[in-house]
Amino acid sequence: MKASAHTEVYRPFKGHVRTRRWRFVPLLSAGIKTALKKRLPLLLLFAPLAIGTVIFAFVVYSSFAIQAGAPPSALGQPGGLPGLIGSALLAGRAEQLIKAREMIVTFHLATNIFSMLLIAWYGAGLLAEDRRLGAHLLYFARPLSRLDYLTAKFLTVAFFGALGSILPGLIICVIATFASPEWSFIRSEYDVVLATFGFGLLWTVLGSSIVLCASSLSSRRIFALIGVFAAFMLVTATGNILGFLQRDPDFRALSPFMAADRIAVFLFDLKRRRAGMDLDLAWISVTSAILLSWAVTWWRVKRMDVVS
Repeated sequence: MKASAHTEVYRPFKGHVRTRRWRFVPLLSAGIKTALKKRLPLLLLFAPLAIGTVIFAFVVYSSFAIQAGAPPSALGQPGGLPGLIGSALLAGRAEQLIKAREMIVTFHLATNIFSMLLIAWYGAGLLAEDRRLGAHLLYFARPLSRLDYLTAKFLTVAFFGALGSILPGLIICVIATFASPEWSFIRSEYDVVLATFGFGLLWTVLGSSIVLCASSLSSRRIFALIGVFAAFMLVTATGNILGFLQRDPDFRALSPFMAADRIAVFLFDLKRRRAGMDLDLAWISVTSAILLSWAVTWWRVKRMDVVS
């Protein structure tokens, strides 16, 4: 018996099926929206970074204001102790203040741990929870490749990592630009902005890669979190101990996190800060950590795809 088509109700499809180019975008958008729904972790993790950004931005603004002869009111008015401090600075000590370049790199190195907390929290469960809940079965049943899947997961955790490692530094650079007389900061120290973005991007890629690797090897978020911070403390302690016992700072390159700090000194061109380990070893350490993390992650996701 032949089925009849009711063409007065259902019209025949006359178009053509087109594959979407950026197939990972819906998964990326869903991942970010799901993470943003949990307001308390977002507040607790971003609060230290926000406070540190405000403090460092005010110090940078004050240094430029004092050099211009117009200290902010927080330094006090002449006639009291705060006013005496401000007058002393105006009298010739403004050149002794920490320059904006050194302030920004100090801010980066001091807040690395907080941005790492952001990356670890939002990235630890991305692969582990998918496998525990069986969500990867649905993803791989769709026209979604392993590359699309990993790209979405990586960009999800990198989004939050960039908010912690790139955005605060750029805010301080903007404050320094507007506070400096005649835009002198951006004209003479524009490379600081590039270094801020470059080092923040490097730290985000490094942290996100390691966290995704830990997530791919774990069955639950909590296990991935424990693994990330255990590895962080183990390689850092091992590098410091060997460097101290052998009196050779190159042993600190065993920790890609300390190697990233050495790269920051190079990117910001801080001549007065001790260089420490060899720069080539630092690049090798960071690059090896990223490549190894992605190799393990790809292998684990490939197994998930085969099983599904």
